[in-house]
Amino acid sequence: MHLGLLDSVPKSGTQRRQIMDFIRSLREHPDTCGDFTDKDASLRERQIKIVGDYAITFWLDAPVRVVMVVDVRPADK
Repeated sequence: MHLGLLDSVPKSGTQRRQIMDFIRSLREHPDTCGDFTDKDASLRERQIKIVGDYAITFWLDAPVRVVMVVDVRPADK
């Protein structure tokens, strides 16, 4: 995860804990499915998970089993 993504995460509170817990859970469960999918410019399928009021976008780099978190933003935007 790019540390710049944390700028859009609340600095404290329940929402932050939920978001960080979900991101940490991806280490143990890299095959986690989101609530929605989309495709980026290279047509890579990305998962979008709604956590509290936020949408977390991520994809699995399957050959190396690394999850790439690429976006965290309020879900209504």
